[in-house]
Amino acid sequence: MHKGLKDMQRRITDVDCVIEVHDARIPLSGRNTSFKDTISGVRPHILVLNKEDLVPREGRSEVAAKLKEIDPVISKVIFSNGKYGGCRGMKAILPTAINLIESSNRYHRAGAPDKTIIIIGIPNVGKSTIINQLRHRHMHLGGKAAAVGAAPGVTRMIQEKVRICDKPLTYLLDTPGISKPNVKNMHVGMKLAVCNTLRGSVVGEEYICDYLLWYLNQHHHFDYVEYMGLQQPEDNSKIMLAKCALAHNKTKIQKHAPGNPHLPDFEFATMKFLRGFRDGQFGRINLDEDAIIFEMERRSRQEIH
Repeated sequence: MHKGLKDMQRRITDVDCVIEVHDARIPLSGRNTSFKDTISGVRPHILVLNKEDLVPREGRSEVAAKLKEIDPVISKVIFSNGKYGGCRGMKAILPTAINLIESSNRYHRAGAPDKTIIIIGIPNVGKSTIINQLRHRHMHLGGKAAAVGAAPGVTRMIQEKVRICDKPLTYLLDTPGISKPNVKNMHVGMKLAVCNTLRGSVVGEEYICDYLLWYLNQHHHFDYVEYMGLQQPEDNSKIMLAKCALAHNKTKIQKHAPGNPHLPDFEFATMKFLRGFRDGQFGRINLDEDAIIFEMERRSRQEIH
Protein backbone atom coordinates (compact mmCIF):
# COMPACT_ATOMS: atom_id res chain seq x y z
CA MET A 1 0.00 0.00 0.00
CA HIS A 2 2.85 2.37 0.81
CA LYS A 3 4.45 1.59 -2.58
CA GLY A 4 1.10 2.15 -4.32
CA LEU A 5 0.70 5.56 -2.67
CA LYS A 6 4.22 6.57 -3.75
CA ASP A 7 3.44 5.49 -7.32
CA MET A 8 0.26 7.58 -7.29
CA GLN A 9 2.15 10.66 -6.08
CA ARG A 10 4.66 10.27 -8.93
CA ARG A 11 1.85 10.20 -11.50
CA ILE A 12 -0.25 12.98 -9.97
CA THR A 13 1.06 15.74 -12.26
CA ASP A 14 -0.83 14.09 -15.16
CA VAL A 15 -4.13 14.03 -13.24
CA ASP A 16 -6.98 16.53 -13.66
CA CYS A 17 -9.61 14.98 -11.38
CA VAL A 18 -9.83 12.45 -8.57
CA ILE A 19 -12.63 9.90 -8.32
CA GLU A 20 -12.66 8.18 -4.96
CA VAL A 21 -14.77 5.01 -4.73
CA HIS A 22 -16.10 3.80 -1.40
CA ASP A 23 -18.64 1.24 -0.21
CA ALA A 24 -22.08 2.81 0.28
CA ARG A 25 -22.76 0.45 3.20
CA ILE A 26 -20.03 2.18 5.23
CA PRO A 27 -20.09 5.77 3.87
CA LEU A 28 -18.64 7.33 7.03
CA SER A 29 -16.30 4.48 8.04
CA GLY A 30 -12.88 3.50 6.77
CA ARG A 31 -12.22 6.21 4.16
CA ASN A 32 -8.61 7.25 3.83
CA THR A 33 -9.10 11.00 4.36
CA SER A 34 -5.35 11.59 3.96
CA PHE A 35 -5.97 11.49 0.19
CA LYS A 36 -6.69 15.21 0.28
CA ASP A 37 -3.11 15.85 1.41
CA THR A 38 -1.33 13.24 -0.71
CA ILE A 39 -3.40 12.99 -3.93
CA SER A 40 -6.28 15.44 -4.36
CA GLY A 41 -4.82 18.85 -3.55
CA VAL A 42 -6.86 21.48 -5.42
CA ARG A 43 -8.14 19.04 -8.05
CA PRO A 44 -11.86 18.27 -8.30
CA HIS A 45 -12.66 15.31 -6.03
CA ILE A 46 -15.73 13.14 -6.68
CA LEU A 47 -16.74 10.59 -4.06
CA VAL A 48 -18.62 7.65 -5.60
CA LEU A 49 -20.49 5.54 -3.05
CA ASN A 50 -20.69 2.22 -4.84
CA LYS A 51 -23.10 -0.71 -4.25
CA GLU A 52 -25.98 1.71 -3.68
CA ASP A 53 -28.43 -1.12 -4.44
CA LEU A 54 -27.53 -2.61 -1.03
CA VAL A 55 -28.38 0.46 1.10
CA PRO A 56 -31.66 2.28 1.92
CA ARG A 57 -32.68 5.15 -0.35
CA GLU A 58 -33.67 7.42 2.51
CA GLY A 59 -31.01 9.48 4.27
CA ARG A 60 -28.71 9.86 1.26
CA SER A 61 -28.76 13.65 1.29
CA GLU A 62 -27.75 13.53 4.96
CA VAL A 63 -24.90 11.16 4.10
CA ALA A 64 -23.64 13.54 1.39
CA ALA A 65 -23.93 16.55 3.69
CA LYS A 66 -22.08 14.80 6.50
CA LEU A 67 -19.28 13.65 4.19
CA LYS A 68 -18.76 17.16 2.81
CA GLU A 69 -18.73 18.53 6.35
CA ILE A 70 -16.10 15.98 7.40
CA ASP A 71 -14.03 16.35 4.23
CA PRO A 72 -14.49 19.73 2.46
CA VAL A 73 -12.23 18.60 -0.42
CA ILE A 74 -15.19 16.58 -1.82
CA SER A 75 -16.74 18.37 -4.82
CA LYS A 76 -19.60 15.93 -5.40
CA VAL A 77 -21.06 12.75 -3.86
CA ILE A 78 -22.58 10.22 -6.27
CA PHE A 79 -24.37 6.97 -5.34
CA SER A 80 -23.87 4.25 -7.94
CA ASN A 81 -24.17 0.56 -8.71
CA GLY A 82 -21.00 -0.37 -10.56
CA LYS A 83 -22.45 -3.68 -11.74
CA TYR A 84 -25.21 -1.89 -13.65
CA GLY A 85 -23.88 0.65 -16.12
CA GLY A 86 -27.37 2.01 -16.80
CA CYS A 87 -28.00 3.28 -13.28
CA ARG A 88 -28.37 7.04 -12.73
CA GLY A 89 -25.15 7.27 -10.76
CA MET A 90 -23.02 5.52 -13.38
CA LYS A 91 -24.47 7.79 -16.08
CA ALA A 92 -23.54 10.85 -14.01
CA ILE A 93 -19.92 10.04 -13.14
CA LEU A 94 -18.11 11.01 -16.35
CA PRO A 95 -20.22 14.10 -17.23
CA THR A 96 -19.76 15.36 -13.67
CA ALA A 97 -15.99 14.83 -13.86
CA ILE A 98 -15.72 16.55 -17.26
CA ASN A 99 -17.77 19.50 -16.05
CA LEU A 100 -15.64 19.91 -12.92
CA ILE A 101 -12.40 19.65 -14.90
CA GLU A 102 -13.46 22.21 -17.49
CA SER A 103 -14.60 24.66 -14.83
CA SER A 104 -11.44 24.25 -12.70
CA ASN A 105 -7.97 25.73 -13.09
CA ARG A 106 -5.85 23.16 -14.94
CA TYR A 107 -2.74 25.13 -14.10
CA HIS A 108 -0.42 22.13 -14.51
CA ARG A 109 -1.88 20.87 -17.84
CA ALA A 110 -3.31 23.99 -19.48
CA GLY A 111 -2.17 23.02 -22.99
CA ALA A 112 -3.06 19.33 -22.84
CA PRO A 113 -6.13 18.40 -24.93
CA ASP A 114 -6.91 15.17 -23.04
CA LYS A 115 -8.30 14.68 -19.56
CA THR A 116 -6.91 12.20 -17.04
CA ILE A 117 -8.84 10.96 -14.02
CA ILE A 118 -7.38 8.84 -11.24
CA ILE A 119 -9.50 6.26 -9.41
CA ILE A 120 -8.62 5.83 -5.73
CA GLY A 121 -10.13 4.14 -2.67
CA ILE A 122 -9.65 1.41 -0.10
CA PRO A 123 -9.50 -2.23 -1.30
CA ASN A 124 -12.45 -4.09 -2.81
CA VAL A 125 -14.96 -1.26 -3.14
CA GLY A 126 -15.46 -1.71 -6.90
CA LYS A 127 -12.92 0.65 -8.49
CA SER A 128 -12.00 -1.68 -11.35
CA THR A 129 -15.65 -2.61 -11.96
CA ILE A 130 -16.53 1.07 -12.36
CA ILE A 131 -13.64 1.59 -14.81
CA ASN A 132 -14.85 -1.31 -16.94
CA GLN A 133 -18.43 -0.03 -16.89
CA LEU A 134 -17.40 3.50 -17.87
CA ARG A 135 -15.26 2.15 -20.70
CA HIS A 136 -18.11 -0.03 -21.94
CA ARG A 137 -20.66 2.78 -21.68
CA HIS A 138 -18.65 5.51 -23.39
CA MET A 139 -16.45 3.47 -25.75
CA HIS A 140 -18.88 0.59 -26.45
CA LEU A 141 -16.06 -1.90 -25.86
CA GLY A 142 -16.45 -5.30 -24.24
CA GLY A 143 -13.97 -7.17 -22.09
CA LYS A 144 -12.25 -5.96 -18.96
CA ALA A 145 -9.65 -3.23 -19.10
CA ALA A 146 -9.10 -3.57 -15.33
CA ALA A 147 -8.96 -6.85 -13.40
CA VAL A 148 -11.74 -7.44 -10.87
CA GLY A 149 -12.19 -9.96 -8.06
CA ALA A 150 -14.28 -10.81 -5.02
CA ALA A 151 -11.39 -10.45 -2.56
CA PRO A 152 -9.42 -7.32 -1.61
CA GLY A 153 -6.08 -6.63 -3.27
CA VAL A 154 -6.64 -7.65 -6.92
CA THR A 155 -5.09 -4.41 -8.23
CA ARG A 156 -1.57 -4.25 -6.82
CA MET A 157 0.10 -1.49 -8.82
CA ILE A 158 -0.70 1.60 -10.86
CA GLN A 159 -2.09 0.49 -14.22
CA GLU A 160 -1.51 2.11 -17.60
CA LYS A 161 -4.03 4.72 -18.68
CA VAL A 162 -7.36 3.28 -19.80
CA ARG A 163 -9.15 5.31 -22.49
CA ILE A 164 -12.82 5.56 -21.57
CA CYS A 165 -14.08 8.32 -23.88
CA ASP A 166 -13.09 9.91 -27.22
CA LYS A 167 -15.25 13.05 -27.08
CA PRO A 168 -13.72 14.55 -25.05
CA LEU A 169 -10.60 12.37 -24.95
CA THR A 170 -10.54 11.01 -21.40
CA TYR A 171 -8.33 8.47 -19.64
CA LEU A 172 -8.62 6.72 -16.29
CA LEU A 173 -5.84 5.45 -14.04
CA ASP A 174 -6.69 2.40 -11.91
CA THR A 175 -4.81 2.18 -8.61
CA PRO A 176 -4.22 -0.35 -5.83
CA GLY A 177 -6.50 -0.04 -2.80
CA ILE A 178 -4.98 2.13 -0.09
CA SER A 179 -6.51 1.41 3.29
CA LYS A 180 -6.60 3.88 6.12
CA PRO A 181 -3.41 3.16 8.12
CA ASN A 182 -5.13 3.30 11.53
CA VAL A 183 -8.67 2.03 12.05
CA LYS A 184 -9.91 4.30 14.83
CA ASN A 185 -11.92 1.69 16.74
CA MET A 186 -13.12 -1.90 16.72
CA HIS A 187 -16.47 -1.05 15.14
CA VAL A 188 -14.85 0.55 12.09
CA GLY A 189 -12.51 -2.42 11.65
CA MET A 190 -15.31 -4.95 11.87
CA LYS A 191 -17.53 -3.00 9.47
CA LEU A 192 -14.69 -3.03 6.95
CA ALA A 193 -14.32 -6.78 7.42
CA VAL A 194 -18.08 -7.39 7.12
CA CYS A 195 -18.03 -5.54 3.76
CA ASN A 196 -15.00 -7.62 2.67
CA THR A 197 -12.62 -4.68 2.36
CA LEU A 198 -10.35 -6.46 4.84
CA ARG A 199 -9.47 -10.11 4.28
CA GLY A 200 -11.69 -12.37 6.38
CA SER A 201 -8.86 -14.87 6.84
CA VAL A 202 -6.84 -12.16 8.63
CA VAL A 203 -9.64 -10.88 10.86
CA GLY A 204 -11.25 -14.29 11.39
CA GLU A 205 -14.58 -15.18 9.78
CA GLU A 206 -16.02 -16.37 13.09
CA TYR A 207 -15.42 -12.94 14.65
CA ILE A 208 -16.90 -11.20 11.62
CA CYS A 209 -20.02 -13.39 11.90
CA ASP A 210 -20.29 -12.64 15.60
CA TYR A 211 -20.14 -8.89 14.98
CA LEU A 212 -22.58 -9.01 12.06
CA LEU A 213 -25.11 -11.03 14.07
CA TRP A 214 -24.84 -8.54 16.94
CA TYR A 215 -25.34 -5.62 14.56
CA LEU A 216 -28.35 -7.16 12.81
CA ASN A 217 -30.07 -7.97 16.10
CA GLN A 218 -29.22 -4.58 17.59
CA HIS A 219 -30.85 -2.80 14.64
CA HIS A 220 -33.79 -5.20 14.26
CA HIS A 221 -32.77 -6.61 10.88
CA PHE A 222 -34.13 -10.14 11.11
CA ASP A 223 -34.27 -11.21 7.45
CA TYR A 224 -31.33 -13.51 8.21
CA VAL A 225 -33.63 -15.85 10.18
CA GLU A 226 -35.43 -17.26 7.14
CA TYR A 227 -32.34 -17.12 4.92
CA MET A 228 -30.31 -19.19 7.39
CA GLY A 229 -33.14 -21.70 7.96
CA LEU A 230 -33.73 -20.72 11.59
CA GLN A 231 -36.93 -20.68 13.62
CA GLN A 232 -36.14 -17.45 15.46
CA PRO A 233 -33.37 -14.84 15.91
CA GLU A 234 -30.32 -16.01 17.80
CA ASP A 235 -27.97 -14.05 20.06
CA ASN A 236 -25.12 -16.56 20.05
CA SER A 237 -23.32 -16.79 16.71
CA LYS A 238 -22.02 -20.33 17.28
CA ILE A 239 -25.50 -21.60 18.06
CA MET A 240 -26.89 -19.72 15.06
CA LEU A 241 -24.30 -21.21 12.72
CA ALA A 242 -24.79 -24.72 14.11
CA LYS A 243 -28.57 -24.53 13.66
CA CYS A 244 -28.10 -23.23 10.11
CA ALA A 245 -25.76 -26.09 9.18
CA LEU A 246 -28.13 -28.69 10.61
CA ALA A 247 -31.14 -27.08 8.91
CA HIS A 248 -29.34 -27.50 5.58
CA ASN A 249 -28.08 -31.01 6.41
CA LYS A 250 -24.48 -29.85 6.31
CA THR A 251 -22.23 -31.86 8.64
CA LYS A 252 -18.61 -32.95 8.78
CA ILE A 253 -17.12 -36.14 10.16
CA GLN A 254 -14.65 -35.49 12.96
CA LYS A 255 -12.09 -38.19 12.18
CA HIS A 256 -9.98 -37.65 15.29
CA ALA A 257 -12.90 -37.69 17.74
CA PRO A 258 -14.07 -40.95 19.38
CA GLY A 259 -16.68 -42.63 17.20
CA ASN A 260 -16.08 -40.24 14.28
CA PRO A 261 -19.17 -38.12 15.09
CA HIS A 262 -20.94 -35.91 12.55
CA LEU A 263 -20.79 -32.28 13.68
CA PRO A 264 -22.31 -29.14 12.09
CA ASP A 265 -20.36 -27.73 9.15
CA PHE A 266 -19.51 -24.33 10.60
CA GLU A 267 -17.51 -23.33 7.52
CA PHE A 268 -20.57 -23.75 5.29
CA ALA A 269 -22.79 -21.75 7.66
CA THR A 270 -20.20 -19.00 8.16
CA MET A 271 -19.74 -18.38 4.45
CA LYS A 272 -23.49 -18.56 3.84
CA PHE A 273 -24.11 -15.92 6.52
CA LEU A 274 -21.44 -13.52 5.23
CA ARG A 275 -22.44 -14.07 1.60
CA GLY A 276 -26.07 -13.41 2.51
CA PHE A 277 -25.22 -9.97 3.86
CA ARG A 278 -22.81 -9.11 1.04
CA ASP A 279 -25.35 -10.13 -1.62
CA GLY A 280 -28.16 -8.10 -0.03
CA GLN A 281 -30.21 -11.10 1.12
CA PHE A 282 -30.87 -9.42 4.49
CA GLY A 283 -32.38 -6.29 2.94
CA ARG A 284 -30.88 -2.85 2.37
CA ILE A 285 -28.57 -2.15 5.30
CA ASN A 286 -26.26 0.77 6.03
CA LEU A 287 -23.74 -0.13 8.72
CA ASP A 288 -23.29 3.57 9.55
CA GLU A 289 -27.03 3.84 10.21
CA ASP A 290 -26.66 5.29 13.71
CA ALA A 291 -24.47 8.18 12.57
CA ILE A 292 -26.82 8.90 9.67
CA ILE A 293 -29.89 8.96 11.92
CA PHE A 294 -28.05 11.32 14.27
CA GLU A 295 -27.23 13.60 11.31
CA MET A 296 -30.86 13.56 10.11
CA GLU A 297 -32.08 14.53 13.59
CA ARG A 298 -29.44 17.26 13.85
CA ARG A 299 -30.45 18.79 10.52
CA SER A 300 -34.11 18.55 11.47
CA ARG A 301 -33.45 20.49 14.70
CA GLN A 302 -31.53 23.17 12.76
CA GLU A 303 -34.44 23.61 10.32
CA ILE A 304 -36.90 24.01 13.22
CA HIS A 305 -34.74 26.70 14.85
